Amino acid sequence: MKTTALALAAAAFAPNVLAWGAAGHEIVATIAEIHLYPEVKEKLCHILPPEAECHLAPVAAWADTVRGRYPGTGPMHYVNPKEDNPGTHCTFGEHGWINEDVNVLTAIVNKTEALRGGGGGDINLRFLIHLMGDLHQPLHLTGRDRGGNNARFKFEGRVRSLHSVWDSGILLKNIREFSNYTAPLPSKHIEEALPGAIFDSYVRWIVWEGIRQWWPNVQEEWLACPADGDPYPHSLLEDIPRNEVDHGEWYRSAVDYAHGAVGYLPNALGDVIRLSIPAPVEVGEGMRDALLELHPKNEPKHIGPACPYTWAREIHGTNCAHAWPLEYDPHGPLIELDTDEYLGKIGRAKVLERLFAMGGLRLAKVLNEAVSDGKLKGVYVNYPKYEAENETAEARPSAETRRTAEL
Repeated sequence: MKTTALALAAAAFAPNVLAWGAAGHEIVATIAEIHLYPEVKEKLCHILPPEAECHLAPVAAWADTVRGRYPGTGPMHYVNPKEDNPGTHCTFGEHGWINEDVNVLTAIVNKTEALRGGGGGDINLRFLIHLMGDLHQPLHLTGRDRGGNNARFKFEGRVRSLHSVWDSGILLKNIREFSNYTAPLPSKHIEEALPGAIFDSYVRWIVWEGIRQWWPNVQEEWLACPADGDPYPHSLLEDIPRNEVDHGEWYRSAVDYAHGAVGYLPNALGDVIRLSIPAPVEVGEGMRDALLELHPKNEPKHIGPACPYTWAREIHGTNCAHAWPLEYDPHGPLIELDTDEYLGKIGRAKVLERLFAMGGLRLAKVLNEAVSDGKLKGVYVNYPKYEAENETAEARPSAETRRTAEL
């Protein structure tokens, strides 16, 4: 029994089960950390677990590792609009939603509100960091073929699902083939936020060239939320009923017994095994019920730091513009995606880099405004603005290396 529990816990940390891949979530978190106000970061340091060492990246993928521990949180990682069929046509809520009660949009609003004023605790913070990453992975915003999990393609000669290609395939290829920005930037603030990971150079590039040079004039638009509030994903006209699932007394007793038994194990072993045990029923039901309360029929919009529906609407368009090939036929031959027509187009448009930049800046904005309870606005920038005539050779790649970076 102990062996099984350990195996389950270990499997939870396997990289291939993580959405955006662990690297994708950590990149979003790192970009966000670079743009936190110092007083907000200080508050977050007191919320984060000690092993995170005041960084967001170490907890960014955590929510994927504990799906078994928190049953029912799975739908918090995505939203499925009805009648959406990217590749041929994209719709985002015009015909309603398949999982309107628990989804990534309502979960982000819920976790944001929980963190108001610096409260809410470590678990809500971990979920928010993760879910803001999920929001910026386009396949999490469509239900076609289970978000691309059932859509088979070839990538670099290997058979993979479309979801895994966008989770990690393209990103890891980009990181593997990226050879610039290996030296520290002339910004101590940026360098201190980097976690010393394989993607440090990639983050330097996104921040130093992307956020500073390519997209400075659209960042206000990226962060903006509707003045009259962000719509909830409504399909119904009445309130959604609260959770009334009866797990049975035997289930509650078994979970309580398991938690008690783990308490007798050495701390390190107990911490690992505990991840494979469902949380007490009241905890799981409480998470779901908190999301259901976000659907009052007379309050269809939310005003706050986060506007996930508004942000997701544009991101969802990436499914039709870039992710799903028009020629895809689930019954036809497998299509290779590592081509100039598909992958080259994504690279030239800097699709992934833009998604990471948007995700990181928006997460920073949400954390800054929620944790400060609205006293601090937007994002914090503590690195020099781009001025072409003042940019030193050391601070930017050569024309040759720039071309290499974009291949």
